Amino acid sequence: MSYILLMAKKATDREIDCRVNSVYNLLINGHSKTQVVQYCAENYGVKLRQSEEYLSRARKLQQLDAELERPQWLLSALSRLQNYEAQSAKRGNHQAALRAVELQARLLRFELS
Repeated sequence: MSYILLMAKKATDREIDCRVNSVYNLLINGHSKTQVVQYCAENYGVKLRQSEEYLSRARKLQQLDAELERPQWLLSALSRLQNYEAQSAKRGNHQAALRAVELQARLLRFELS
């Protein structure tokens, strides 16, 4: 009798980065460790130990995000709001576009009258 040992294909660096980013998104959306581990098992076929490695790397990304200084955060928030404004205007959602402009003005401490 011959046995064929099936070995899992090792993920590339790019695949690992994508997986870590997916785990990061799960964390910032409030998923628990158990949910993340289950997601990794179902989607990537990895065991607990590898899932914990992805979690560790994702938490380091969270820590880097948390270390942003106010000017960096403000610039990032304004950029996102400008993007929301443009997308909303393009879809004809003028109320959402106006709200994005108002939020930009608030962040910049402009007074709207």
